[in-house]
Amino acid sequence: MLMRLKGKRRWILAAIGLTGAILAAIAFWFEPRSLVVSEFEVTTSGWPADTAPLRVVLISDVHVDGVHMPPDRIRRIAERVRALNPDVILLAGDYVGGHGLQAGPPKAARALRSAHDNELHEEGLAALGDFGAPLGVYAVMGNHDCWWDCDRVREILSKTRIQFLENRAVKIPRANGDVWIVGIEDGQTQNPDFQLASAHVPKGAATIALAHNPGLFDWDSNHMPLQLSGHSHAGQVRFPLIGAPVRITRHTEDTADGWTSKGERLLIVTRGLGESGLPVRFGAAPQIMLLTIRPGKTSTVKPS
Repeated sequence: MLMRLKGKRRWILAAIGLTGAILAAIAFWFEPRSLVVSEFEVTTSGWPADTAPLRVVLISDVHVDGVHMPPDRIRRIAERVRALNPDVILLAGDYVGGHGLQAGPPKAARALRSAHDNELHEEGLAALGDFGAPLGVYAVMGNHDCWWDCDRVREILSKTRIQFLENRAVKIPRANGDVWIVGIEDGQTQNPDFQLASAHVPKGAATIALAHNPGLFDWDSNHMPLQLSGHSHAGQVRFPLIGAPVRITRHTEDTADGWTSKGERLLIVTRGLGESGLPVRFGAAPQIMLLTIRPGKTSTVKPS
């Protein structure tokens, strides 16, 4: 009997060990290297009724690193995005990566990183230039970018087709209805100013606010009908029933499926592509969002 119990115990321990090894492999290797395209039909009551639909790809939290997001992978993702035929590509910040102590200040600073690490990030930033769309590619800064070096990020991306919008709006002229992209500075490392950013936007125009941190959706000065963001990673690690143990924004859970609303205003948040802190994802696979945005009587978001 004792031998039988010991045998069962060994089998149980072996099964637990094997399960743990499989889950670790998924979390630290397979899922971070996966990629899903999530398509949504977005209707906003904040756009003029005669505005034609706009096909938007939303990318965020690339987090260049040497583990799961080297520059070559960014180029492959850009190829996949081109195949989706978006009208516009929006990049919602955090292009620079960082694991361990480099995931936050002061160790995240460019001056404190190795030459090899900085070369990798600079090559990765340059690779973002492979993203292209007929009506343009627009970007905002994220907290990791400014912890590293805001000025260097701007310098590198200025040599690409990407337009940086920092408390600034740009009009996308279209015969079937102009759309304004309103880029907002990062809430942790810069000075977001919705009034300044939208100063030249005509009243009642079709607008999209692009801001890295979804928390800016709750600011009293934010009256934008539609905000697109990243930052949360949907927690990066999620479990059934309890969701994400680590929540870096109050909108981590209510946007885990991609969106939330406040009255007729919509907040859409992508899980992003890369990782920070640890090179791990579980239950929150890297995501490209493809949004078809159109006007309507009520604001809704539906998977398509």
